[in-house]
Formats: sequence, C-alpha cells, structure tokens
Amino acid sequence: MKYAGEFAALGTAVCWAAGSNLFAAAGRRMGSVVLNRLRITVAAVFLGLALFVTRGSPWPTWATGTQVGLLALSGLVGFVFGDGFYFRSLVILGPGRAALLASLAPLFTAILAWPILSEIPGPLALVGMGLTLSGIFWVLIERGRHEHVHVEGSTLVGVVAGVLGALGQAGGYVISKIALRSGLDPLSATVIRIAAAMIAVWALTAARGGPARSLAALQDRTGTLYMVAGAFFGPFMGVTLSLTALKYIQAGVAASITAFYPVLTILLASRFHGERLTLRT
Repeated sequence: MKYAGEFAALGTAVCWAAGSNLFAAAGRRMGSVVLNRLRITVAAVFLGLALFVTRGSPWPTWATGTQVGLLALSGLVGFVFGDGFYFRSLVILGPGRAALLASLAPLFTAILAWPILSEIPGPLALVGMGLTLSGIFWVLIERGRHEHVHVEGSTLVGVVAGVLGALGQAGGYVISKIALRSGLDPLSATVIRIAAAMIAVWALTAARGGPARSLAALQDRTGTLYMVAGAFFGPFMGVTLSLTALKYIQAGVAASITAFYPVLTILLASRFHGERLTLRT
C-alpha cells in the first residue's frame, strides 16, 4: 500500500495522544512507577492475544535469536528506561508539556540513525527539527499559571525526566529498526519488546519487594480503567503502528511524523485536564 508507513506513523500520533492523556489521569491516582509496570503487563496481554489470533501463537517462535536479542534490548531501552522517565515527566508536568518534551525523540532518533543506520537527514528535516526544538524551548520557559496538577517533584525534575525519556524512546526506535530490516513483522516485534520490558520491570519490582503495592493499585477502579484504556491505545495500538511505520519508511521520517502527537495531546489536555492553551503553546 502506498504511503502505508506515513499513515501508520500518523495513526501512532493519534494513539499516543489518547494514551498520554489517559496515562496522566491514571498516574495521578497510582503513581508513575506503578503505572509503568501495570500498563506494560496489560499491553503484553493485548499483544499476545492479537498475535495468537493472527498467527496462531502468542509468542513469535519464528523469530531468530538475533531478532529476539535486538528487540529485547529495544524493549528495555524504550519501555523500561524511556517510558519510565516519560511517565515521571507526565505526572509532574502534565500531558501537554510532557508531550512537548517527548517530541525531542525525532531529533535524537535522527542523530542516532545517522551513524547506526546510515540514514542521513536532509536539509528540510534538519530545519524541521530546529523549529521543533525552538517551539519546545519557547513553551517550557513560559512564565505564569499552568492549569495542571503538580503531584510530586519539581519542574526541573520533570524536564530532565522528559529529555531522558525522549532519548530512551529514540534508542529503542533505532534498535527496533535494525531488527525489522531482517523481515520480522511489526506485531511480532512488538510482542518481543513488551515481553522483555515486562520481565525486567517485574524482576526489579520483586527485588525491591514492591509487587503488593502494584497489585493494590488495581483496587482503584477509575485509575485501573484509565490505565487499561491507555495500554490499549499506547503500547498496544500505538507501538505496533510505530513499528509498522519503521518497516516502510526511514526512522527519522517516521519519528518526525509521530512527533505530531504533542499537538493532539495538548488539544486533548485542554479539554480533559484543564490545561490552558496559551499563545506560546
């Protein structure tokens, strides 16, 4: 299908915008750390069921050892490191400003893809990245009242977490592209990524003695509903579409199109989270 990659990237933006707002609501009820491990687990169930329905197995036994290794690493970098910091930023800054910081991911993706994937961004792409950076800086330094709830931590902590989150997402994106070049389908790749992330977050949780707290958070029915809905739109639909985009177009181009999602996130945040749409935004 012509423009399949571009449409998949745009669909990713829509799903991530919906997921960001749902996760912001869930995170303020159960905390960013608990949210990250629960939504990864729920997404793994969604993905396993989808793969079983479409391919007859909840695990891609047809993937090679190299593909599994690369995608497992991608899952650790993207979901555990990247999304862990992103959700910290999301809870502190709110979905609007956190999404703006997440739009740094295309810049980091292009920088990493240059030496690793030999994908050289053109002049127009560089101009677009420069404009993105300028816009992010302009909004973040805005003084005045922001209508989001400040749950924990300072604005500086939220900004640093957002930048680290974008770097992690970019790293996971580039590593995934290497595996997808060998012919593995996006859904199988997403299952491997999310499975590795799920094992890692629960292993860390068990080592710290925290499983009971995570399971106790499920008693909050409203928070759980937000989390499950966010897991459907974010790591299930959104990530699968993002890998579909990666399969057909350059990593930098795919990341740049998906970077449209902060705009959609801000529009939704103004409606559902009371964040003001200012002139700078």
